Amino acid sequence: MTWRTTVLVALAVITVSCVPEDASGQAAVLESIIDGDSLTVRISGQADEVRLLGINAPERDECWADEARSALADAVADVAIVIEGDERDQFDRRLGYLIADGIDVAESLLHDGHAIAMASPHPRRDGYLDVEWRAFAARRGLWAHDACGPPLPPQGVAVLDVEYDAPGDDASNPNGEWVVIINRGNAIDLTGWGVRDESSLHRYRFPEAFVIAAGTEVRILSGCGVDTSDTLHWCADGPVWNNGGDSAMLADPLGNVVSWFRYLP
Repeated sequence: MTWRTTVLVALAVITVSCVPEDASGQAAVLESIIDGDSLTVRISGQADEVRLLGINAPERDECWADEARSALADAVADVAIVIEGDERDQFDRRLGYLIADGIDVAESLLHDGHAIAMASPHPRRDGYLDVEWRAFAARRGLWAHDACGPPLPPQGVAVLDVEYDAPGDDASNPNGEWVVIINRGNAIDLTGWGVRDESSLHRYRFPEAFVIAAGTEVRILSGCGVDTSDTLHWCADGPVWNNGGDSAMLADPLGNVVSWFRYLP
């Protein structure tokens, strides 16, 4: 199954849920906020860096990073906090859910549009994805048309499709995966426009003076090659699109999200 995220009307606002009564964790003391999805705490007197499980906030040099960091700081200010989970990522950060005054902070951030829900499996993924969908539909936070500055007039460009599973080994066949951008409007110069996934790693910028003609599509292959009018190359270090689920976002030169495509195999 693939979800195609194209929402034209806002859905009803939902309230952020409290933590299930059977949830358990370790009490923590806040030390500092790193960014919109990371913080340092003390647990039983020991300092630890915590990365919120299931979400990704904008990086420090990206649009909405300051707002996301401030939202996290506000959520944990002067309240009791609990960390649920003790797995580690590749940077030896603790991965877990952050509970502040009985509220799931990651879910709260998603509700207000301060973070992206990750498609990789975890116990609360489905709930997080639903909250994210509603935030996008309502165009809250980083999903707002003007989140990063005055938006361009509607242009008709959008993410049409993603081929995330290349034939054979993805790493050996990077050009076997791709994202397709369609233009249903007039010809447009995509200089400064970009495509990204839901991680913090993969970012693509269109070539200078690249024009997508009216009523046409352009396919961006993940590997390297010679660009043409209908085929471009990301030339990424490895596979871009996660086979277990991901998001493809098209952004204007300021970083405003113009189109969002979510797939879940």
